[in-house]
Amino acid sequence: MYFPVMKNRSEELRVIDNMNRFFSDSIIPLIEIIRDEYKIEYQKDDNTGEFIYEQQSGKKKRNRIKLPSTEEDIITLDKIEKRLNGKEAFIDFFRFTEDEYDNKSFKGIELSVRLSRDFNYYRNRILQIGDYSNLTPVISIKKGFIISEHDLLNLIKNLKKKNSSIAIRIMDTYLDDYIDFLENNLTENDFVMLDIRNQNVDSKFIELDEFRNMNTRAFKILINSPRSVEYKNGDYENLEFTKKISNKVAILYKDYEFDGFGDFGGLKDDLPKNSQGNGTGAALGLLYLKEENAFYSIVNYDTSEGMKGFKNVRDEVLKRLTFLDSNNDCVAIKKIEKMNAKYGNWGTWNNITLTRYIQQQTK
Repeated sequence: MYFPVMKNRSEELRVIDNMNRFFSDSIIPLIEIIRDEYKIEYQKDDNTGEFIYEQQSGKKKRNRIKLPSTEEDIITLDKIEKRLNGKEAFIDFFRFTEDEYDNKSFKGIELSVRLSRDFNYYRNRILQIGDYSNLTPVISIKKGFIISEHDLLNLIKNLKKKNSSIAIRIMDTYLDDYIDFLENNLTENDFVMLDIRNQNVDSKFIELDEFRNMNTRAFKILINSPRSVEYKNGDYENLEFTKKISNKVAILYKDYEFDGFGDFGGLKDDLPKNSQGNGTGAALGLLYLKEENAFYSIVNYDTSEGMKGFKNVRDEVLKRLTFLDSNNDCVAIKKIEKMNAKYGNWGTWNNITLTRYIQQQTK
């Protein structure tokens, strides 16, 4: 099984929309919820029930007045279920410590901040997953978010009232602390996801052996984030398979007889950055080839061109269609071929990287 891990940011949600036909019992997305989506409500006249409009200074068109969003307006899981189009997904209400990521703004991820600071709210939100038959709850145990065995057992019991399966996602450094609990409290319908984060898989052989020898009926999944946040786009090689992303987990999980693996599909495990920057930077395209288990890297090193540099990236892709799309069936390549005058931005090419990776894994 393969689990593409993605946060519910705009481009990753578009990938879910466009790629759900590739999801199956073998490819199941693991979605980290970092923000909420809300049903938009508008102010109405109490007497007539008609919408109330306002006209802003300098504007000709009147607009309806939006009401402030409330907890009752949250439609996050409804929207995800619709995007999945009947396919299954694992849902991880995402929590993080303030020293875990470089981004310190937290604007736009207020949900994750609240989940991280309020365990009762986290528990209430994860229990809501039981209202959706195709969504599986993920309990995450990592630095800063240790759950006592008493609380964990109660949470599992409550989740099992509505969910036929649950998943425990645990950082490798805590596996030894919970291994007896996991062996005794998970069933053949459940999942244990060992998360080694961005660590080199070769350095974790002790933990992987322990995980392999763990006596459980649950499915064993190995999670990794092999693309380091330390590398900038301009650090990558041009027109060759990059050595800066080791995708070894995608093969090694079989050697350890695990049931599957998960990763971020060529994206970084980071949080949204709110700074618009100055428009400069190296344009980067990363296209995964399953046969090589590696990412082909195309970089425009002229940072002054910024997003304009993606024209060069696109042109280099189109020169290599026989190499990159020998079967003429790649969804990501089709998106690149259709580019005309506009060649995308950083988000567009993240979408292309993830789209390509998911389809390649079906091979």
